Amino acid sequence: MVAPDAAELALLTDSFQFHPLAVEDVTHLQKRSKYERFATHGFLVTQALDRSTASDPLDTVPVSVFLRPNLVVTVRPQQVAAVEDVFHALATYPERIGTHADRIVHALIDAVIDEYTVTLYAFEERVDVLERLATSRNPHHALVENLVHVRRDLLMLRRMTLPQIELVRRFADAEHGDLGGGARVYFRDVLDHLTIIQDQTALLLDICNGALQAHSNAVNERLNQVMKYMAVVSTLLLPMTVISGIFGMNFDVIPIAHQVYGFWIAVGMMLLSAIILLTVFRIRRWF
Repeated sequence: MVAPDAAELALLTDSFQFHPLAVEDVTHLQKRSKYERFATHGFLVTQALDRSTASDPLDTVPVSVFLRPNLVVTVRPQQVAAVEDVFHALATYPERIGTHADRIVHALIDAVIDEYTVTLYAFEERVDVLERLATSRNPHHALVENLVHVRRDLLMLRRMTLPQIELVRRFADAEHGDLGGGARVYFRDVLDHLTIIQDQTALLLDICNGALQAHSNAVNERLNQVMKYMAVVSTLLLPMTVISGIFGMNFDVIPIAHQVYGFWIAVGMMLLSAIILLTVFRIRRWF
């Protein structure tokens, strides 16, 4: 069902005898992946990525699934590409998936998780570009903002996959699996994919943090260089200021102040003090 109305929702409780609490979750658009076992059926909610919007790659659409050994009913508020692909495969090549509920549920969850993998690859490319920019000599002024945005999206992706792992583990666990035992190996494969997504997301987060730290260190290094040169210039000007202050005092008698070459002598003293200081700085390797 896609965007069911009240009459279609009534079929879920009246005709299929699904539990009212499960149907209520469908109407409230449950935003967390979960699995519940009722007396006559199972009910799960998985979050599929919404490929219809390009503004936010992590927009999700809840896909609710009612399941019995010989019945699978999906309900979603809009068309979901991953679900439509599975239904198309069932109609075109039913032997690839099979008609048992556990294989269909596996195909649905696997298609949803594949979308997460594609999104993760896109994040890897973005992080790789930003990491190279962070270590360049002249990083773009928007680098930090882009890194923060990517880091926020990666944290969101990690939070989104955690409930999915709990959901898939229910079916992959040999002791607590709720579907046929033959499908558990397939769900363990999906669980492996989710674990890889979690590990890769953690790695990308570390790279983002490292890039932010490297950028911050580079900015601080450039600032230290500027401050060092400013300190050198200030130090060179200090004796010149003292000399000019001495000759500018309002006394009647100041040595060489009234001589013909007094000005040039003062300038020479200033230049000599600068040369001496520069020599000392060079000897001590201060710049």
